[in-house]
Amino acid sequence: MLTTNPKPARMSRMDEVGRGVYPFCGPCTATSEAWRAAEVRGPMGGRFYGHRDVCENCGSSVRTLYKTVLWVPVSKVGRYRIVPTGGRSYVGRKVIEQPLRTVVRREPVSAIAQYPELDGTPDYKQAEAYWLDREPGQALPHYQAALAEREQLLGADDPATLRVRLRVAQGLLATANYGRAIAWFELLTPQLVEVFGSHHELTRTAAEAVTGARLMVGGPRSEAQLLADIVAADVSSGADAQLLRDQAALGKAQLACGDISDAVETLIEVVRHAVPGHPDTAVYRSALAEACEVAEARGKKRDVQLAGAARQLLNRADAPTST
Repeated sequence: MLTTNPKPARMSRMDEVGRGVYPFCGPCTATSEAWRAAEVRGPMGGRFYGHRDVCENCGSSVRTLYKTVLWVPVSKVGRYRIVPTGGRSYVGRKVIEQPLRTVVRREPVSAIAQYPELDGTPDYKQAEAYWLDREPGQALPHYQAALAEREQLLGADDPATLRVRLRVAQGLLATANYGRAIAWFELLTPQLVEVFGSHHELTRTAAEAVTGARLMVGGPRSEAQLLADIVAADVSSGADAQLLRDQAALGKAQLACGDISDAVETLIEVVRHAVPGHPDTAVYRSALAEACEVAEARGKKRDVQLAGAARQLLNRADAPTST
């Protein structure tokens, strides 16, 4: 499903790294990291306190988030740089409490050395040419074709495959296909962390890009609705791998909305139909485990019961299927 981009100028401002990640300025971006805020409803959740270090450039301020019980703060979660966007809505980034240490990590080795022809395929060469010419829409279908070849020969989590996966996600974002871009980044970011490390340039690029996609969509509720529409289209087309990817993103969006039962049910379906032993399945299982933790900590009786069923599924053989 392709969405339109009513504010191209806004998108271009997000891409200007020197000015920071819109709507934050460069200095505020450099001292913080991408963060996703969940919707908080009811007496148990979180609340911001304080308003300091107001930036003269972007107007953001640093606020402290606390967990609350019956609306009473009980424990500190962390500090966040916040830009209000009207009413109770806002855009936030997590403040880096200490300067990032320089992590010396050897670049992961790809199996592409055994398949050097992959870098010379017409699709990959054409995709790279279009990308260098700043034509992401033209590059996207060629990257998708090249990705299929790499996943078949190298595996989904090979470093060379992950780089093309990132290009596909970036291409979807650049062509305003925000829902499917979010789904790709949700799947890809944990894999980049696992293979390249959390502070690698590729990992940080993915984390910032999904923040930009969510900003364009307009919040967890809008994101969940968009992904629900996309999943419905996937079901009609019979695109299995794409359906799982989009369903998993829908489940995480539902969790961010506070719709715990819906999130657990959605992610259970994803894990049931995931391919055993596939690298993507590990990401889906982790998402379901996270939803179970939220259900057990904050959910109602039905949420806890669903989490119990999900735990049974997760405790079975790795990446169980529906058969």
